Amino acid sequence: HLSPTGSRVRAVDPLSARPEQRTPGWVLSETLVDAKGRARPMSESTLKAPAGYRPMEGKVSYGIGNDTSKHADNLNTYERVNLGDMYPGINVQLRATGNNVEKIFTVAPQQDPAQINIKLSGADKLEIGNKGELIAHTGNGPVTFTAPIAFQDSANGQRTPVTVAYALNASELRYGFSLGDYDAGLPLTIDPLLQSTYLGGTGGETPRALAVHPVSGDVYIAGGTDSLDLPSVTVASGGVAVGAQSVKSLGIDAFVTRFNAELTSRWQSTYLGGAGGEVAYALAIHPTTGDVYIAGTTTSADLPSVTVASGGVATGAQSVKSTSGDAFVTRFNAALTSRPQSTYLGGTGDETAYALAIHPATGEVYIAGVTTSADLPSVGVASGGVTTGAQSVKSTGQDGFVTRFNAALTSRPQSTFLGGSGTDWTLALAIHPATGDVYIAGFTDSTDLPSVTVASGGVAAGAQSVKSSGGDAFITRFNAALSSRPQSTYLGGTVNDQGVALAIHPATGEVYVGGNTNSTDFPGVTVASGGFAAGAQSVKSASTDGFITRLNPALTVSLQSTYLGGTGIDNVYALAIQPATGALYVAGETSSADLPGVTVASGGEATGAQSVKSTGSDAYVSRFSFDLAAGDLVPNLFGFAARLNVPLSSLQTSDPAQITGVLGNVPVSIIGGNFAEYCVSSGPTPPCACDVRSFGNVAATLNNLQYVCVRHVAPAFTPSQSKATLVVGGGWADFIVSTGTQITNCNLDIDGSGGAPNAVSDGLMLVRAMLGFTGTAVTNGAIIGTPPRNTWALIRDYLNSNCGTNFAP
Repeated sequence: HLSPTGSRVRAVDPLSARPEQRTPGWVLSETLVDAKGRARPMSESTLKAPAGYRPMEGKVSYGIGNDTSKHADNLNTYERVNLGDMYPGINVQLRATGNNVEKIFTVAPQQDPAQINIKLSGADKLEIGNKGELIAHTGNGPVTFTAPIAFQDSANGQRTPVTVAYALNASELRYGFSLGDYDAGLPLTIDPLLQSTYLGGTGGETPRALAVHPVSGDVYIAGGTDSLDLPSVTVASGGVAVGAQSVKSLGIDAFVTRFNAELTSRWQSTYLGGAGGEVAYALAIHPTTGDVYIAGTTTSADLPSVTVASGGVATGAQSVKSTSGDAFVTRFNAALTSRPQSTYLGGTGDETAYALAIHPATGEVYIAGVTTSADLPSVGVASGGVTTGAQSVKSTGQDGFVTRFNAALTSRPQSTFLGGSGTDWTLALAIHPATGDVYIAGFTDSTDLPSVTVASGGVAAGAQSVKSSGGDAFITRFNAALSSRPQSTYLGGTVNDQGVALAIHPATGEVYVGGNTNSTDFPGVTVASGGFAAGAQSVKSASTDGFITRLNPALTVSLQSTYLGGTGIDNVYALAIQPATGALYVAGETSSADLPGVTVASGGEATGAQSVKSTGSDAYVSRFSFDLAAGDLVPNLFGFAARLNVPLSSLQTSDPAQITGVLGNVPVSIIGGNFAEYCVSSGPTPPCACDVRSFGNVAATLNNLQYVCVRHVAPAFTPSQSKATLVVGGGWADFIVSTGTQITNCNLDIDGSGGAPNAVSDGLMLVRAMLGFTGTAVTNGAIIGTPPRNTWALIRDYLNSNCGTNFAP
């Protein structure tokens, strides 16, 4: 514990828990001091501290004794205690984390973190351990303080780690912090505790899926459990509510658990199960309602909420289980305290749902998986009798499937098979944010997978139209209605390859697939399409390696592939793209002690958070640039000013933008707009001076510190806008040209919630933006409910496009 005047913690040797060896406790006191070891004088603001910071959902009440004046109800609880500015420009907060107390120092811009000095009275000796931890030796044994971390958050929410270590004055029993290079113009946070958490009861739990709530930031996990005492199902954190299903059924049940973003509180858990067995393999959160959806497999004929939904209003799209195992989808509220609806999906065979996604435009719910049923519902004629699925007849063996539900799970507009004459498994699902097309990936040993040779309409063949000699990964693209299948492609070498993860780049629309391979000749790892780069790891290691491949949205060109692996077994299980930088993150499992990139990062700048493997298999996370050619090629923020009220159909050219913060050459390409082109300018002064090469749209490379310009033709209609996007390394910027008087379309209901502008939300965000704030600094605390525009990026684009502003990213 820490306070301005000093405080106490007990250090007790674990052996003293035995009564016959009990020894006196030992007291350690931490006091904030100056550079000469003197206690800090208290300022007026500090004397008003401590105060609660970041209110939590849980409330507490107490009523001890008969004096009701000393009783209290529904008192707020807080995530942290704010001690105030303990040094000029340095705030100190405390947060309870399990059995520890975490000290969080926030250093304001242009302030000196060297002011921080902490005297640790009561220790016999202080020393630094081999993992960077601070060890205080006492008469009852050592007390260990975890190694610190430090970081800076930019205005757009991007977090940058800062090198930090304890700075020890052992002779005076004092410590502070030594820091590497950082941006003195941004706040700096020094935090001595990283956080992980267990979740489990007396049985076994297997998590299969994870999602982050887009508004609250809460973290949800789902999977299967056979524990009767899963934590937080009966009474939620704070004693407020009970989970939607607080009692476990027979066999294995599915479960969902909700944590706060820091993983320090477990708000709620719930079971989902009937008399059979259930496992959840997929999890997604509705971007508009915030509802939580899980999907998986069940053998229960009495799965909750399939016959009559909560409130007795509706039944699920399929309220009766088929003769064998069925897939299921269940919808919970965000708090996990109610379960409005469940539905089965199945025919006379077996079905398992392995993937789930929610359409960003329609809000419809899609699941994908594996089926042996020839009579899967809604494949022949969709609800309403209007269309049939893209493949309405099942092939032999196991087929993949995709099914589309409404958000309420009460209707099932369409299903479709996907399969050839062999075995086909659908294991991943993603929806294109711009086109709305539905992509699936998985494993196939069918030589006649549909749509790989000639696409629907006879226009093009898939990037790899012939299956290799082993089992191959595959990717298939459907329209949003699931009534047509424009393209499929194989992906694999001469042994076995399996696709298990998908992600779509939010700027380029390119499709990334990840999985595992035994092939030494996996396509695209040595020379990328266009011949300008090889994959980050172009040679396969021993045994099984992970792989990542990047394809164009049409699936007709494989742009780049890379292996990921060491001398052990390595699998890729998940992909995600950082929305601000475009960097690709890969997660999986490895038995390799030499996984690339963990000891020294690309460029030799840093090591991983954990650079040494544990025994057995470890989880891992890796980061790639968007082109898969290196570990870190993300430029610093760059942008182009929009052109407003320009003549119709006129050619418009941006001012130069400088590319900084990258290592060596980085790939550059341009998408969107009318006749969008780019060039390299000789300097920063407008107008653009392209003396290195003329404008063009062919992918190439750029060097650090070069200047780039973009041009394209203005829209032909008034009022309208056109956007070209320049992609550089793992980052991108838009050049927007607007015709006509766009300000006539400006509505100060900037979050799009409807009705008159709200001063508490719209007005507050507009004022913050006009003061130069960006990113979450604009939206924090000002987003009410779930409006259509609930991020700074969406609000910024709306204002710049319609209100004549030029707000920065």
